[in-house]
Amino acid sequence: MNYTDIILIAVACMSIPLVCAIFFDAFYAEKKSKTFSLKRVSCWYALFFALSFVPSLMFIS
Repeated sequence: MNYTDIILIAVACMSIPLVCAIFFDAFYAEKKSKTFSLKRVSCWYALFFALSFVPSLMFIS
């Protein structure tokens, strides 16, 4: 495995959970009739980041 693979995995582990968190919070806010919240997005991002990063580390090592 070379450095470009590691960089691509790192970018994917950072950007994909962010997009998922934004969409997830938008649908959550619509369902619960609440406003969009960046604080809640950061919590969703931490969750999705952990769910994507931990398996990637296990796969790499």
